[in-house]
Amino acid sequence: MARNFKTFPILFAITALGISSVITQITVIREFINVFEGNEIVLGVLFSLWLLLTGVGAWLGKFIISSRLQMFLLRVSLYLIAFLPVFHIVLIRFLRNELFIRGELPGIGPLIVWALVLLLPYCILSGGLLTLACSILAFSASDDRSIGRVYFFDNIGDILGGVIFTFVLVHFCNNVTALYLPAFFCLLGFLSLTPKGSGGRLFYSSLGLIGLISLFCIGWFVNLDNISLRWLYPHQKIVDHRESPYGRLVVTQSHDQISFFESGGHLFSIPNTFANEEIVHYALPQLPKVDSVLLISGGMAGVIDEILKYHVGHLDYVELDPAIISAGIRHLDVRFPPEVHLHLDDGRKFIRETDKKYNGIILDLPAPGSLQLNRFYTLEFFKEAGSVLLPGGVICFGVPGAENYISADQARFLSTLNNTLKQVFKNVLIVPGERNIFIASDSPLSSDIASLISSRNIETVYVNRNYLAGRVTPERLSFVESSIIDDVPANHDLRPTAFFYRMHIWLGMFQENYRIILIAVSLFFVLYFSRIGIIRKAIFSTGFTASSMEVLILLCYQILHGSVYTGIGFIIASFMSGLAVGSFMANKAISKGHTINKRSILEIEVAIVACIILFMMMLFWGQALLGNLAFALLTVLIGALTGYEFPIAGKILFSSPWETAGSLYAADLLGASLGALVVSLFIVPVFGIYYTCALLIVFKMFIILGLLTRKRISI
Repeated sequence: MARNFKTFPILFAITALGISSVITQITVIREFINVFEGNEIVLGVLFSLWLLLTGVGAWLGKFIISSRLQMFLLRVSLYLIAFLPVFHIVLIRFLRNELFIRGELPGIGPLIVWALVLLLPYCILSGGLLTLACSILAFSASDDRSIGRVYFFDNIGDILGGVIFTFVLVHFCNNVTALYLPAFFCLLGFLSLTPKGSGGRLFYSSLGLIGLISLFCIGWFVNLDNISLRWLYPHQKIVDHRESPYGRLVVTQSHDQISFFESGGHLFSIPNTFANEEIVHYALPQLPKVDSVLLISGGMAGVIDEILKYHVGHLDYVELDPAIISAGIRHLDVRFPPEVHLHLDDGRKFIRETDKKYNGIILDLPAPGSLQLNRFYTLEFFKEAGSVLLPGGVICFGVPGAENYISADQARFLSTLNNTLKQVFKNVLIVPGERNIFIASDSPLSSDIASLISSRNIETVYVNRNYLAGRVTPERLSFVESSIIDDVPANHDLRPTAFFYRMHIWLGMFQENYRIILIAVSLFFVLYFSRIGIIRKAIFSTGFTASSMEVLILLCYQILHGSVYTGIGFIIASFMSGLAVGSFMANKAISKGHTINKRSILEIEVAIVACIILFMMMLFWGQALLGNLAFALLTVLIGALTGYEFPIAGKILFSSPWETAGSLYAADLLGASLGALVVSLFIVPVFGIYYTCALLIVFKMFIILGLLTRKRISI
C-alpha cells in the first residue's frame, strides 16, 4: 500500500511532462525555423529527430529496474526538464553566429548534427520519464495496468499543452516566456514527489522552492528574449519585434535602411524601389485601363504606391499577418488612401469568397519554398484567380531566377509554373532577371514593356527604356522560353511539384551528399523493424500512420481553409483528445477483463485502414463537406484508434512494466519519427496526397497479413 501514495503525484508529474513536451516541441522547433529560415524539410527533420530521441530515451529507461534509482531519476529528470527548454532557446540564438559563418545559411547536414546535440538531453530525459513512471506506478512486477494509465495521462498533458499554447501563449508570449508556464508545472510536479523522510523532504522541498524563485526572478527581472534576440542581428538596431501565430516579425534599422524579417527570412527593406517597380510595371501596362487591382501581400514594401500611379479606382490589399500592418504603420508611417481597402485574411480564401472582379492580380509573395506558399502557385489557385479577373485581365508574380544561366532544376521549376499557368490562361510571358516575373492573361501580352510604360506617362526610377534596353532583350526572352520543358507536370494542391523542384534547388545550394545519411537512417529502421515481433511491428506502423495522417490532415486543412495556423490548435487538440479517449476505452476494457488477444490488434488495424479510405473518399468526392467539424472528427477517429491499440498491445506483450513500456514506447515513437520524416520530405512532394494515403494502406495491409499468418506472437 505504500506505493499507492505515489499514484497521484506520479500521474500529475506525467501530465506536467505532457504539457511541457508539447509546448517545448512547438517553441524549440519554431525557434529553429526562425533562426535557420526553415521550411517543411527542416520541420520534418526536427520532428523526426524529436520523436527518434524520445523513443531512444523510452527504450533506455527499460534497463533501470531498481525502484530507488527509478524514483531518484524521475525527480532529477523532472527538475532538469523544467529549465532545459529555456536554455535551448538561448543557446540556439547565441551559437547561431558562433558555430556558423555570419550570414551563411547552414545546410541540412550541419543542422542535423546541431539539432541532434541540442535536443538530446531533453528528449532522452522525457522519453525515459515515461518508462520510469510505468515502472514506479505498477503495484507489483506483474501489474500490467500502469502502461495504459501513464499513456492516458501523458495524452491529457499533451491536450492541455496544445490548447494552452495555441489559444493563449502564442498570442501573448514569445518563444522564451511561453516556456515559463510548463517549467512552473514541472517544478510543481517535482515538489509533489518529495520523499516522506524529514531529511529528504527538506532537501527536495528546498530545491523545488529555489527553482520556483529562480524562475520568477528570471521571468520578472531578466528580459532573456531581448538580450538573446540581439545576438541574431549584430550591427543592427532592433526597433520592433513580436511573435504572432504566423511567425516572428523583427524590424531592424541600419542607418537609413529599415528591414522587415519574418520567421528568419528577409521580407523587404525600405527603400525597395527596384523590386516594387518590377512586380507592378511589367504587368499593369499590358492593360488598356486599370480600374481595380487585387494585391496579395507586399503592400508595406511600397508596392501600393506604384499601383496607384495608374489612377486605380479600387485596390484591395490582402495581408495575412496583422503584425506586418501594425509595424508598417508604426515604423514606416504607411497610410492608406481612400481607394485602398485593407483585408486581414488569407489571400486564397479572400479570392474564393469575394464577389468583386479585377483588371489585375499581383502576388508579391515568396517563391513556393513551403507547402503553405505552394497553394498560391497551383492549377486550382490559378483557376480561382481567373474566375475573379475581368475579361483580358492579368495576373503577375515573381520567383527567384538568374539572367544568364538556368540550371536543370531551375528549368523544371520554371516549367511547372509555366505549364500550370497555360492550362488556365491563353498567354504567358516570362520576363527574366534577378526575379523571373510571370505575367498571364487571355489577351495578348507584349515584351516591349518600355513602350507600354512611356505611352501611359508613368514615372519610374529603374524600370524605364534605358534600363530595359539592356535587361529585357530578345535574346534573354528567347533563352528563358527555350528552357521550358513541355512534359513537366503541372503544380497541384494535392501534388505540389513546384515545391518539390524548389526544394531541389534549395538543397543544391549546399553541395552536400545526403546519400550517406539516408542510407544510415534506412539501415537503422530496417534493422530495428526486422528484429521486433509482429505486435510491436503493428505499434510501429500505427505510430508511422498516425504521424503521417496528422501531416496530411493539416496540409489538406491548409489547402481548403487557408492558413493552417487558424486550425492547427483544434486539429492537434482533436488528435490528442482521440488518443486520450482511445486509451481510456482500452484501459476500461482491460480492467473489466475483456478478452485481449491478437485478434484485438487485427480489428484495430482493419479499422485504421477503413479510416484512411474514408479520408480519401471525402477528399475525392466530398471536399465541400470537409469543414472544421469533419476535419476534427477524422482527427479524433485516427487518434482514438491509435490510443486504443497501445494499451491493448501492452496487455498482450506484458512481461514487466519497464521492459514492456520501454519497448512499446520506442516502437511507437520510432514509427512516428519515420512517418514525420518521409511523408513531409519525400512522399507528399513526389507522389501527392492520394498516393501517400494509398501507400499507408499498403503498409497496413502487410501488417494485417502478418497478423493473420503468424500462429504465435513474437515478443
